[in-house]
Amino acid sequence: MKINISKGIYLPIQKSEPIKTSVPLRSSIQTKILLIYLCTIIIIMLVSGTYIVYQIEHDNFKDMQQIMQNVSRHIAASENEDIEASAGNISDNYEIYKLDADGRVIDNTTAELEIGEKVYSDVVIAAIVNQAEANLTFKHFSSLMSRDTYLEHARPMSDGSIIYVRAKTAVMYDNMSKIIKIIAIGLVLAMLITGLCGFTFASMLTTPIKALTANSKKLATGNTINRIPVEACDEIGELTQSFNYMASRLSATMEVVTSEKNKLEKIFEHMADGVMAFNQQGILIHVNSVCYEMLGNDNMGPNFEMIFEKLGIDVSFDRLLAGEHYESADEYAIIDDKYLKMQFDAYLNAKGEAEGLVVVIQDVTKQQKLDQMRKEFVANVSHELRTPLTTVKIYTETLIDGAIDDRENAMHFLSVMDKEADRMTALVQDLLELSRIDNKQIQLNFVLLDLQDIINEVVEAQHVHIMNKGHSISVHYDESISYLTKGDVFRIRQILHNILSNAIKYTIEEGKITISMCKQGGKIEISVQDTGMGIPETDLGRIFERFYRVDKARSRKLGGTGLGLSIAKELMSLHEGDIEIESKVGEGTLVKLIFKEAEYEDYDFD
Repeated sequence: MKINISKGIYLPIQKSEPIKTSVPLRSSIQTKILLIYLCTIIIIMLVSGTYIVYQIEHDNFKDMQQIMQNVSRHIAASENEDIEASAGNISDNYEIYKLDADGRVIDNTTAELEIGEKVYSDVVIAAIVNQAEANLTFKHFSSLMSRDTYLEHARPMSDGSIIYVRAKTAVMYDNMSKIIKIIAIGLVLAMLITGLCGFTFASMLTTPIKALTANSKKLATGNTINRIPVEACDEIGELTQSFNYMASRLSATMEVVTSEKNKLEKIFEHMADGVMAFNQQGILIHVNSVCYEMLGNDNMGPNFEMIFEKLGIDVSFDRLLAGEHYESADEYAIIDDKYLKMQFDAYLNAKGEAEGLVVVIQDVTKQQKLDQMRKEFVANVSHELRTPLTTVKIYTETLIDGAIDDRENAMHFLSVMDKEADRMTALVQDLLELSRIDNKQIQLNFVLLDLQDIINEVVEAQHVHIMNKGHSISVHYDESISYLTKGDVFRIRQILHNILSNAIKYTIEEGKITISMCKQGGKIEISVQDTGMGIPETDLGRIFERFYRVDKARSRKLGGTGLGLSIAKELMSLHEGDIEIESKVGEGTLVKLIFKEAEYEDYDFD
């Protein structure tokens, strides 16, 4: 399975699709209802038609049989030898014959059977043999296919002759055929009417169902739907009402789910930590952009094993999914100079079973560097204090051992001890100053001031040190304009003292120091340029770190604590200013102090 991974995007592995039926709903429900109607009417018409035809045929048979029995009975009771005269007024459909004891015709009313012709009918034979009247047992619908059939009756006479009466069934079946045609036409008409009514009724029934189905498909695809009108107060109406309620609740739920999903995506995307999620098969299904930034595109992959194999972290997906705890509390994955801490945890489904794994990656590089800086700070403070304390301790012991009696050496020792004490005092004062800045305990008295005055004051204060080193100093700015800014006079003077003091100390004797000031774009820039030893480019990035020295031995010899630039940087930040340093080894250093120029509303016109 191939999965394309996008930053901050959920990657579903499977997508459920709505079930598709092989027969469309319209042809299915309507056709079934219509067929049910048609089948019902066909069955009813066939059953009722068959019963009617059967009953008519049965009644006709009974009537014909009754007529033949009455005719034979009347002839048998008559004393007239002429059977036609004895039969009376009877339909031409009936044939009457008088047979002898052998079944031969001795008299007739029609020429269908001639005189002397023998009759082999089962009815005649039964009457001769049994000497009792006999009737032909009729079979229903027997003459529909063969129209030359007869209904027969035979009655024995007292003189041994037989009265044989028969009637053609063709006329009866002609009438029945007409009835069947009428029933067939009625069936066709009934089917047409039933089909029309059935289609109408089916449409009335299926229209709301089709509306429900169409809206269900829209809901399944995540689209919004309009409320379906309830047109009846029956079961379909109740179903429509229930669907409308369900749709409204589902729409509200989907809005909440979508809102929560978008919220979670935004939270994941803007988290400071990297997040990865894997499904039960170990396939990556979610990752935010922070994770890419932390791990790098080259270390990413489609599954758990590939990613952590590239990172060189020995973890088992199956064990973590089974609940084995792993947290790199004391170990860190180091990637591109970044320290990464990883936490793994399984997420559960509704049944409480592990469904996948979440990995949270924290970038603890800053914490690591802070820990390292704290260690270095403690080491530096210890080292800075140890050297003067050791010197004081040695000279104190020397004085105790008797050197105090030698006035010249004693004074020298005391002078060294005094310098070391001053050095420790300066170090402690600088540390206290930084501590107050860090803890925001420093109090600044912001006033409107002119930087010309402060530069002149600082240069005048450092004049002795400049002369002692044999340096030449020049100050350049336009005296016709004011360089006004808002700040604390004492702190800005302290900043300039630190910068100028460094320029004096780290410039070789008889060097040149240039101070210039100008306005540009709402800013006031003070530049201090020296011709000193310079700072290597590799050290410029760390020059503002506490206790950082380019030349540690020379710095200590010159009395530096390694905190001056750090204090200057912090104080400039408190004044919403900036400090920049440019330097080349052997050519000197340029320090730029950038202050905000006072705005019009800052001016005091009183």
